[in-house]
Amino acid sequence: MVAAAFGATPFTVSEQHQNTFSALTTLPGEAAARALAEALEALDPAPYGVGAFEIEDGSGLWEVGSYFHDAPDAAVLNGLGAKHGARPFAISEVPDVDWVAKVRRELSPVEAGRFFVYGSHDADKVPTAPGRVALQIEATVAFGTGHHGTTLGCLRAFDRLFDAGLRPRKVADIGCGTAVLAMAAAAVLPDALVIASDIDQVAVDVAEANVAINGLDGRVECLEAAGFAHPRLHQAGPYDLVFANILKGPLIELAPDMARHTAPGGLVILSGLLVVQAEAVTAAYVAAGFTPEAREDLGEWSALVLKRN
Repeated sequence: MVAAAFGATPFTVSEQHQNTFSALTTLPGEAAARALAEALEALDPAPYGVGAFEIEDGSGLWEVGSYFHDAPDAAVLNGLGAKHGARPFAISEVPDVDWVAKVRRELSPVEAGRFFVYGSHDADKVPTAPGRVALQIEATVAFGTGHHGTTLGCLRAFDRLFDAGLRPRKVADIGCGTAVLAMAAAAVLPDALVIASDIDQVAVDVAEANVAINGLDGRVECLEAAGFAHPRLHQAGPYDLVFANILKGPLIELAPDMARHTAPGGLVILSGLLVVQAEAVTAAYVAAGFTPEAREDLGEWSALVLKRN
């Protein structure tokens, strides 16, 4: 279906199996975690993937993970980790699982007000009632299938605002992932300018594919950008509505730039943050010139709506 959306020949699918070993550790502080990640990337043989992520429980710890095709040398890894103050690595073989197929089987359609988000495997469940908006999103490497509390919270917030009469002329989806939020806006705002951007080109490619699948070609512009750092985003602003479903740290860093690119009286819908982080993010946006309008907590995740003063 993705190939057809771009006029390409059908994909050839073959089954392949390979061993994967993970090596995970934790240590305090971002600087140390980033330094350890860089050191892991310099190993020979090098891991094929390395990541460093903050553990969002208030502990200040970071997790550093690396992935290898062959079992790594525990002594080498632990010696490297010790130099950076890390705990011993937990090394394990990752089961060979078709994760996309598994996710497809386990993901049921999501309903957020008028929006119905589904995968192609659930096409027979798409509602036909007037006013319902169906958005097809495939399980891929980009974030945002609608099942996560953050994406769901943003969709629900937008649905309520639309019911209340919100009709923005310019919409930006910053850190768009699959572009589900941008497509939701484009689907109900036929005259609006809608731009979706992500820092990751892979996510931008996924967004473009989803836009095509949903018949929204020409309605959503997809760009690679960190925050608002793109000439097109500058030229098209200011925006009447901005989605930013990212993480606490980037949301706070983005607050001043968000104020510069949101029109007076415009709204921002923010998520990607835990309930315990909502107050800190709200405070950063109040300081940047926003007024809190609404908040919804879904499980451990929170979605915020704020208005530009």
